[in-house]
Amino acid sequence: MIRYHSSRFVRHALVMLLALPSLLAFSLASAATEAEVGSTGPRLVVVVAVDQLRKDRLTTTMPGGLGRLLRSGRNFVDSSLDHGVTNTCPGHSVIVTGVQPGRAGIAGNDFVDNQSWQSRYCVDDDNPDARVLNGEGGRSPRLLKVDTLGDWLKAEQPKARVFSVSGKDRAAVVMGGQHPDGVFWYNAKARQFTSSAYYQAALPDYVKVFNGPEGFLSGVPATWEHSAGHFRADDYPGESTKYQRTSGHPLNSGELDDRGGQFYYSPFLDVATMALARTVVAREQLGQDAVPDLLTISLSANDNVGHLYGPFSAEAEATLAQVDQSLGEFMDYLDSSIGEDNYLLVLTADHGVADLPEWQLENKTARCPSPSGRLDLYPFMARLYGSVYWRETFPFDLPTDLIKILGSQVYINPAYVAANQLDFSQIKADLKDHFESVDIIKQAWTQAEIVAGTTEEARLLRNSLVPGRSGDLMLQVYPDCVIRADNTGTTHGSLYDYDRAIPMLFYGAGVVPGNIAGAARSVDIAPTVAASLGLKFPADLDGKPLSLLTQTTDSVIKADHE
Repeated sequence: MIRYHSSRFVRHALVMLLALPSLLAFSLASAATEAEVGSTGPRLVVVVAVDQLRKDRLTTTMPGGLGRLLRSGRNFVDSSLDHGVTNTCPGHSVIVTGVQPGRAGIAGNDFVDNQSWQSRYCVDDDNPDARVLNGEGGRSPRLLKVDTLGDWLKAEQPKARVFSVSGKDRAAVVMGGQHPDGVFWYNAKARQFTSSAYYQAALPDYVKVFNGPEGFLSGVPATWEHSAGHFRADDYPGESTKYQRTSGHPLNSGELDDRGGQFYYSPFLDVATMALARTVVAREQLGQDAVPDLLTISLSANDNVGHLYGPFSAEAEATLAQVDQSLGEFMDYLDSSIGEDNYLLVLTADHGVADLPEWQLENKTARCPSPSGRLDLYPFMARLYGSVYWRETFPFDLPTDLIKILGSQVYINPAYVAANQLDFSQIKADLKDHFESVDIIKQAWTQAEIVAGTTEEARLLRNSLVPGRSGDLMLQVYPDCVIRADNTGTTHGSLYDYDRAIPMLFYGAGVVPGNIAGAARSVDIAPTVAASLGLKFPADLDGKPLSLLTQTTDSVIKADHE
């Protein structure tokens, strides 16, 4: 049974001063340039992504795992994403692949297949061998075009064990890679953790027990209670009313069909995810021999809660405090079961988030040209589709036969254009004019503009561009503007710092602590971990290995990154 209560944490003050000096070759094409790792290396690597975690929300005074990492880990203080479409699926892909989303094939959480004109989910798979266990549809990493850190590890060390756990299917699947030993995520409809037949025919017995009557849902209270927070009132304008705006939020009450969603939008999701991760370590005996293992964990509640209430809400503050606590307890467990010097833990995020527009306005920091900082999604879409219908598809066809919008990307159906002898270039130009007439949209980028562009904005969008999967137009809003349904909550997905400035913290075996300045990107994480393990990895990655061993007496040093 999971106990949902507060506990005290053991504070750790031990710091590694030196690591063994032997260098290991790690590139397929070149000699080692950054393989400053001891011959023993970590027995377990844990990569933790906290969904939607902006690094400006972290402080060294946090009492749990986050604070421990900041005080005793290696903190790349200038870390950021290096791509422009900052959503969950692409954000998680770069952490484990070392390549930009454009090369990984992850155009966004969803994309339109131009050949079939069907919307596709980034981990969707219609094949029978990828069916969701005890669920609906199919999930696999087949749309991911490249191998991952776990795949590199298993190619070189076939006895290595690779597992992935998350509250979200897309995070678990992408982080797990092509050939993991197990991938598990929370199915809100079924109120249990599940997997796909792509990985195994049935859930392991220990996951079934974890899901069972005495499993992770036992003891969950009827409501989620939290304090008012330190930044603003609990009941704040602009927050979503989906699960009410004040403590206590419904958590395990009402109709059974509603309870899975209540749990999903609460910090209890992360408590369960961390508990399952600990179960995987114990039952699969990860880190117990000389062959290194890999466990990836994505904590989803911070994103789910953040979308509803914003990053400085009482709800978001309570959710991050729970991450801090759960991570601290997990690290304590690793200390005792594996040994502090025998594991390497990486903490990062897939993306950040925009502040709630109402909070920006109150603090006089809003840069959005709209007085409210918002654009209501549904009227916006209705106006667009109405215009397209009367101009192009009237009277017999739907506007969605010609165009679709997924996230910030706009697709034009080439087959419909050809069949109806329409002018593709003119339609694209008309759409571009339409979007750029909206007060909060700064630019509607064509793919040609992205490819030829010389600005930093163009470069970031270019890193997200997937031929055949990206939109014909990519919408760039002005800073701090939010497009959301019902004019509540907030979102991410932009190329601005608040969506790209994410933490990158390394802790444990082979890591010298310190605050490291200079270029460091989430795409660097996979090659950095591979170097620490002495693994071979593709020479043409977009990311580069960062030094984990440079010593300094200064509070901040320059990252050794070319």
